Amino acid sequence: MARPAVLGVNFGQSYASIAVIDKEGHPLCIANEDGERQIACAISYAGEQVYIGNGAKPHLVKNGKNTIMGFRNLLGHTYDEVDHTAILTAPLIPESQTPAYTVDILVPPPKAPTPSVRSAAASGAATPAPQEPIPSTKTLTVPEVTSEFLSTLLASATDFLGVKPTACVVSAPTWFTPAQSEALKAAAEDAGMHIIQVLDEAAAVLVGYRVGLSEERKERGLLGQPEEGNAGEEEKRDKKVVVLDMGETSLAVSVVNVAEGEYTVLGKGRDDKLGGREFDNLLLKHFAKEFTKKTKVALDLPCGEDASPMDKRAEAKLRLAVEHTKRSLSASSGAATCAVESLKDGMDLSTSINRIRFDGLASGVYRQVGNKLNAVVQEVGLDLCQIDEVLLAGSSTLFPGLQQHLSLLVPPTTPVTSTLDPSQVIAIGCALTALHLTDLEDGLKLEDVLTYAKEPVETVAKPIGLVIPGQEGNEMVKIVDAGAPLPVRRRVALPVEQGVSKVAVELWEGKDEVKVEKVERPPVEKDEDDEEEDDEEEEDEEIKTPITVKEKAVGGIQVDVKDGKNVVLEVIVHRGGGLEVRAWEEGHEAEAAKFEA
Repeated sequence: MARPAVLGVNFGQSYASIAVIDKEGHPLCIANEDGERQIACAISYAGEQVYIGNGAKPHLVKNGKNTIMGFRNLLGHTYDEVDHTAILTAPLIPESQTPAYTVDILVPPPKAPTPSVRSAAASGAATPAPQEPIPSTKTLTVPEVTSEFLSTLLASATDFLGVKPTACVVSAPTWFTPAQSEALKAAAEDAGMHIIQVLDEAAAVLVGYRVGLSEERKERGLLGQPEEGNAGEEEKRDKKVVVLDMGETSLAVSVVNVAEGEYTVLGKGRDDKLGGREFDNLLLKHFAKEFTKKTKVALDLPCGEDASPMDKRAEAKLRLAVEHTKRSLSASSGAATCAVESLKDGMDLSTSINRIRFDGLASGVYRQVGNKLNAVVQEVGLDLCQIDEVLLAGSSTLFPGLQQHLSLLVPPTTPVTSTLDPSQVIAIGCALTALHLTDLEDGLKLEDVLTYAKEPVETVAKPIGLVIPGQEGNEMVKIVDAGAPLPVRRRVALPVEQGVSKVAVELWEGKDEVKVEKVERPPVEKDEDDEEEDDEEEEDEEIKTPITVKEKAVGGIQVDVKDGKNVVLEVIVHRGGGLEVRAWEEGHEAEAAKFEA
């Protein structure tokens, strides 16, 4: 059966990527005709030529006023709502209510009628000289720029698939308003895309990792086996996940409750000034100092508003170069080079930086990312030890130093996942969503499914678990997690010791808490030759463990054991909060004991 031609687009503020479903049914992030998988969201008008993608970025050096970047976040806004100080390329014109740009172009001259050879010879008139292109201007609104850019992505996907995609899903930031999402959808439709959904980036990450990894494990024959990084345990049915998306210009953190395929956003936060550009600025400052040290030519980067045109041009050149340096630092443990011809005053820059030196420069940014992650988790009433997984997205999370820093903030059993390429996972999630929506069973309408997905979902208010009689302490074993969508059914198997004829359990509602244990640090021996220092005792180390404590008894149940087999406990929570509990010995389900509450 032929797979439908679908397209997933990760449309970022600085870069975009496109994913399709290949002939084997696997998601694949493809390259455009220039071999780029990360395509710069940039358009530059140079005379009669229009450059779109990575080829437009070099024009920032000499043709910045006709180069347009950073237009995605302007969708759905008026001119007065836009932060004009953040526009680093072609300026917006104030005459238009919708944000718009005016660029200089060259228009081909009107074609003169071509005289016949016989009439020209008879008249003796010379062939007219070709006319030069006519200088002109062109005004483009932000939706028009967006459509022009997205149309090139559609063309690349069409060339790869051999047919035009019949269904497209495009990503939008978690914080996009409905008006912005509608503006994005309209611009994509104008580009020729058949948009079936504008998908939240955090949701795209969850779909990309969950489904994409399942496909990969199926190919490797690992489906059904424990996943690496989960301490040998099977993946939990109910889990709390953090999606950390760090792109070129911003950081977005979402805390999501995952239960039975239902994603519930518990909280989210963003920082518009914390992104890959911070790494760029660190490298600019570092390389500018090296350049001045070697050449004695003064260069202080990043530039201020009052900087000379020469320094601004040097900054534009160096920004293009450090993009390649960052890719090398994230992909290789060796030194990454940076070379720029005629950076300033005719002097060249040729240098390198290794990963250890870079991590030292970037340690402050790493801490800011970790602090933001911790702050968003705390805002929803959780602790980092209660997070089951951290999923990474965005090209700026590719640095091993950042991944290592984040892994130190969470328990060793909590994976910081970047198994799929973080720069591609959003596009892959969009493509998989487009495939699933087009594969709906007969009788299911796409409109109904999307409408249902937007409706609020009734969930379990408090965790439900069991306490075995005679168990000491206030803790209980959680069976149904808070936030699980209703209705929900859970089954657990309780081992039975030999000689036991009856098994009784108590069901409780509980509360998630964090147990903190302090471990004394061993004393540090000091050499007599060491200089005297302030005798400041180090604080004891804290070990945090997520636990569930019992609050309210729900009921109890007892099962007669005949064959010495395990006892199966089934808990069902219906819509409206009704609780049904059943228990039986394996092989004796017909004799199950039960109660309702």
